Amino acid sequence: MSMVTFDKILRVLNIESSEADSQSIEAALESIGLKIFLERVTKPEEIHAALRNQSWSIVISNNRTPYIEAIDALGITRSQCPDLPFIVVSGSIGEETVADMMKAGVEDFVSKKRLERLVPVIKRILREHEIKDREAKARRLADEARAAKEQMLAIVSHDIKNPLSAIRLEAQMLLRVADRHGKSVLSEEVRIQSQRILKTTDRLKDLISDLLDKNKTENGLSTLNKTEVEVKKLIQEVLDSCRPHIKEKNILIRSSFPINLLKIEVDKNKMFQVLSNLLSNAVKFTPLGGTISMGLEESEHHFIFSVTDSGPGLPLADLNQVFEKYWTGKITGCSGTGLGLFICKTIVEAHGGEIMVENMPSGGAQFYFTIPKNLKVTDGDIFNFQPGLAKDLRKRVLVIDDDDDLREVISWALTKEGYVVDTFQDPQEALMSLKSGRKVPDLILADYHMEGMKGGEFLILKNDIQSAYKCPVLMISASPSEVEREVKRDLYKEVITKPLDLEGLINKMEKYLH
Repeated sequence: MSMVTFDKILRVLNIESSEADSQSIEAALESIGLKIFLERVTKPEEIHAALRNQSWSIVISNNRTPYIEAIDALGITRSQCPDLPFIVVSGSIGEETVADMMKAGVEDFVSKKRLERLVPVIKRILREHEIKDREAKARRLADEARAAKEQMLAIVSHDIKNPLSAIRLEAQMLLRVADRHGKSVLSEEVRIQSQRILKTTDRLKDLISDLLDKNKTENGLSTLNKTEVEVKKLIQEVLDSCRPHIKEKNILIRSSFPINLLKIEVDKNKMFQVLSNLLSNAVKFTPLGGTISMGLEESEHHFIFSVTDSGPGLPLADLNQVFEKYWTGKITGCSGTGLGLFICKTIVEAHGGEIMVENMPSGGAQFYFTIPKNLKVTDGDIFNFQPGLAKDLRKRVLVIDDDDDLREVISWALTKEGYVVDTFQDPQEALMSLKSGRKVPDLILADYHMEGMKGGEFLILKNDIQSAYKCPVLMISASPSEVEREVKRDLYKEVITKPLDLEGLINKMEKYLH
């Protein structure tokens, strides 16, 4: 059976040849606050039978028994119950063995001399598995909801667009008929009604496009296809798309672009969508005979597009909401889907830029957005906007140790505890990373005896790096007295003595991670 139980009974499969040690483990578990069911097995065939016949919360295995070693017991467990947590409890265990077991999938290690750690370790592991289980259920529900939504959108795209196209064609044919019959009262009435039908179908078409685009951006299905685009031609196409409405309201268009700027690298279709959306909004809110200005400026690192109207501007309370999904303005006679500006924001951010709005002192609103220069985004990059995605606030730890196994063990353990961990075998490479300033850590763990460079030399060089000199350092050494004797005390915070104890290491790290 592959199920991991999360009820009020802690069901423990204990792989242990010593009955006394098994009783000690059971006694240590009494403080966990759950009813304990523990079954002790010793031989491979007993492990197979126990996993096959019952569901378990966790497996606790001795490192080595007369009948089986933990690494082999782990293999049996994973073959039958891939997600069942597996802990090793041992009197002593070497770092190389720990590293091998970690790679194989052991969740944690507890010393028989420190069984008081067993309950906190089990609580953490079961909590992690319960969270994973909830996340899996949430993903299944989300997938079902997404499938239902995509089915609905397929209906929108096909079953609504087709009749809409037919209506539009009929209206266009009526216009042709009206034009052939001159300026009679009847033909003029037909012309007016046909134009109204066309406007309505255009609004429905835009609504459907917005809904489909919104679905793409939320599900990461859209891609950026960047090419060199002629700015003048792009702007002309945008203006042509809005020409009937501009002419209808007798709006004056002013434009300002650098003479020497011929091409920029963007996704042409999506950039057209952004500019035409901003221009359409400007036309909508600009009064009859008003003015709209379109501009493009260059800064050192960005291109800056702007669209400015001469309308009423935005209420101050709305300035921070216009790019939210389904936001609509409250100006009389003007309405929309509330998705256009949200999609603009999505596209601009996919290009690495930012979009903003402000009221002009002379009246009207100005929308402007930036596009970074020389931004390298290859065709097919995922265009996946996630509204409200929080910045990762986890603490970043830099681990430097030339012992591969120990470095991997530390990285694994700290990652389990929720830290972001960067590791380096070579201290010179770690210094180069610190100099780049791209991933400045909140704390550094550095071994004192490293090949090619001692910890003291590393500390001196690290303190010459402006972005890293204030970063606290904990030295790792089997001989703390040697570190204290050879390194200036103000270059590091503390020495962590080998062999490392995870709980002690975390406690010392937390002192300096604020």
